[in-house]
Amino acid sequence: MEFSADKLDWNGKAAQRLDALSRALPSSPRLEITIFGSAPLQLFIERSFLSEDIDIFGEEETTALLDDVVNKNKWNKGETDVYIQVCQPLAFRSANNWRGRAIKVERYGHLLVFVHPWDILVSKLQRLEEKDLNAFRLVLEKTGHPSEEEFARHLQLAVELYRPKFDEESARGDMLMNTRILWQKLWGKEIDVRARIIRPALEKIEREYRLQDPNLKTRLANLRLPEKP
Repeated sequence: MEFSADKLDWNGKAAQRLDALSRALPSSPRLEITIFGSAPLQLFIERSFLSEDIDIFGEEETTALLDDVVNKNKWNKGETDVYIQVCQPLAFRSANNWRGRAIKVERYGHLLVFVHPWDILVSKLQRLEEKDLNAFRLVLEKTGHPSEEEFARHLQLAVELYRPKFDEESARGDMLMNTRILWQKLWGKEIDVRARIIRPALEKIEREYRLQDPNLKTRLANLRLPEKP
């Protein structure tokens, strides 16, 4: 299934709220707003796949403006059935080149950037609660993709998410364990995460930078394999 601006469904609750947000924003400056979480799945795949919140972020300097518009229109949690959560850009973590796959659309003078559904799934894998598993099931059921092999290759683009966590990152889940659980739930089999995802990704990095990156050893050290449990 192709994900493009002309495939967006603007009739669902999340879409209507984003439309209202775009209209409520001042015409200047022109803002670039990224939409992640479950909202892109509603607009691209299934209108009835509802989530209470719409996760967005803008540039660092526009966060206060977005917060102000959300507050004035009472679109915060507890004030409406579908609320808007204004986040910092660092709240979204996915494959390192997710921006190149994002789908952009002009809306009332502003640019809405929808994260590609596969990159949404990568972000959900970091938590992998039941509602996150439901997102995987929805995408597979409605589109037939990603296949097991496709998603393994896609996760190679997110190899940095497999590094050991800092103590301050306790809210982020165990990617190694979550990947194993995902494979069991979706494809009914075990996966060797190191062999199929981490090692191929690191080998590709080494091939690409061996000749031109003098700091290669340092970069690879920062992407070292997690210790086996």
